[in-house]
Amino acid sequence: MNSLETAHKHYLNPTVQKEIADFCRGRWAAIHLMTDRNQLTFRRYFQGKPLTINKPEDIQNLMEKLGYKVKAFYATANIYKPINQQTPQKPSLYEVTACTPTWDLDSQLTYWRDTIKTAQRIVETLESFGVERSVYIKWSGNGCHIHIHEQAISEEALSRAHPLDLAYAIVEYINIKLAEKPINPKVKVENRMDAGRVFTCPLSLHRNLETVCICMKPNELEAFTQEWIKPAEFRHNEKWREFKHGEADELAIKAYELIGGYPKGRRRKTKKLDHQIMEWLNRF
Repeated sequence: MNSLETAHKHYLNPTVQKEIADFCRGRWAAIHLMTDRNQLTFRRYFQGKPLTINKPEDIQNLMEKLGYKVKAFYATANIYKPINQQTPQKPSLYEVTACTPTWDLDSQLTYWRDTIKTAQRIVETLESFGVERSVYIKWSGNGCHIHIHEQAISEEALSRAHPLDLAYAIVEYINIKLAEKPINPKVKVENRMDAGRVFTCPLSLHRNLETVCICMKPNELEAFTQEWIKPAEFRHNEKWREFKHGEADELAIKAYELIGGYPKGRRRKTKKLDHQIMEWLNRF
């Protein structure tokens, strides 16, 4: 079975469709698909409109219209106001209502045990600030992401600063705490929060590797193995949806007061958004 046949079969799975749709809802989506020349191309628009996925049927419809050539699904860190006719044709920070704080752990699949140990350190640091129930880990290709569910930051905290500013500050602050002790050189921990940030969706296939993006909760890190990310027998925890409302408020406010928000200069990069996204994707 070739990669497109694997993708076709995988994305027909109702559970896969539901997980991707639930994560994409409210976010701007993106896809990697194969062209007729057997090359990967990245797309954020479809038929002249921003790509959005709000229900499982949207995935099936998209696959049919694109000839079942979609390899991977992505969605933004930012969550936006409902898209309508007045919504601009490109993401605007003024439309953002929430943002998912995320740590990128960049490594190689060969060093997955080292990556897991580094993830455990971040989780333990978050727990020391009272952030536990809202944390989930997503293994994507060669590395993993650690997410705090965006609803862990309440409306009260969001009234203090822009969602992206709070998310950036949280990630940066925890990274500083993490650096107080040596970090495994085989694993690079980065703050990649920015206006165009996208994540691989839960249960999306990797664009190049024969792996599935699976979610797990912190108490499963110790048990994780490479077997969990095989397309034919993946192990995935649907409890990535769990959160405790306001659980990250104290951390968010403290981090913002100490770090400040997302560096304003970075909002005006000269590179096109698609190029910024591709540079990030090529790291995983």
